[in-house]
Amino acid sequence: PLRDGMNLVAKEYVACQREVPGVVLMSEFAGAAPELGEALRVNPYDEIGSGAALERALDMPLDERAERMATLRARVARNDAATWSERFLAGLRDAAAAREGSGRLAPPPPPVEELATAYRQADHRLVCLDYDGTLVPLASRPRDAVPDDGLRELLAHLAADATTTAVIVSGRAHAELEAWFGAIPGLWIAAEHGAMLRSPGNEWASLHAGADTAWKDRIRPILEEFADRAPGSLVEEKENALAWHYRLVDAEFGEWLANDLASTLDAQLGGTDLAVLRGSKVVEVRFAWATKGEVISTLEALGVRPDFELAIGDDRTDEDLFARMPDDAWTIHVGRGSTRARFAVADPAAARGLLALLADGASSGSR
Repeated sequence: PLRDGMNLVAKEYVACQREVPGVVLMSEFAGAAPELGEALRVNPYDEIGSGAALERALDMPLDERAERMATLRARVARNDAATWSERFLAGLRDAAAAREGSGRLAPPPPPVEELATAYRQADHRLVCLDYDGTLVPLASRPRDAVPDDGLRELLAHLAADATTTAVIVSGRAHAELEAWFGAIPGLWIAAEHGAMLRSPGNEWASLHAGADTAWKDRIRPILEEFADRAPGSLVEEKENALAWHYRLVDAEFGEWLANDLASTLDAQLGGTDLAVLRGSKVVEVRFAWATKGEVISTLEALGVRPDFELAIGDDRTDEDLFARMPDDAWTIHVGRGSTRARFAVADPAAARGLLALLADGASSGSR
């Protein structure tokens, strides 16, 4: 039956190939199978499943056939041998750079007594805190990383001090951060890596009012295509950004797809004011001006002039924040990895413990 079905497909294709777009059936064991997501993948040893795939191909609407084939051809044309080899070599260079960086001395833990004294004696403090991976552990699904009551109480304690400007600086959407932390008096919140800011008691404002987000209609299908190719991944839409999360995808396959997606997006976004951001298990498209360092510039423009600055973060986006701060600022990286931060702590629990110590010391001590 399988041989007869194959013959039927072959005859139909030969007769109609000039008028009807074809459908690619590919063994799921083929090396190119993960990349050619529009093909119908089959297990060649499964006769029933292969027969069902043949039937689906024969019954597929012509517009869907044309769309799949056009996407496949475009990808094959774009990812030719030269492109593939350059991406492969770039991966080797990145791996070599990461290996070289791993040999550097890791930042030391912060000197707690010295930090606590500087915090307590400051006239005005600025405290910038990342959220995911810094105040809470990274979760397989972003929506599962919900703040607990203890974290809300800690942030409320920090923000209640009139001499402290406490800011959550996160890549999260503003609606999510508002729901979690909007009721905390005195707390500043920056969303989408600094694209939007909310000062205490005020409405959200874009740091670049009138930014055109029509580009999302062009970029969204690309991210959705990669989500289809990687079960467990998902596309998140924010007001000023789009993100592809792949924390539930096989680690090696996910990194391979992320490299492919980043390469594809870089080609699409050339000459625009958009940038591709590689975070922790996420590839995000955002405005190039939307960085966490931009938050510092905005606070300075609003008159925030601290004599003590502390920033805590865990991933690539927080390096922009560390870079924007003065050399004597207390910059702290959470976890392992290369960083420009002066100090490092092991995990979110250690970061929260340090913040609790500072907040308690400031409220109980004297300057």
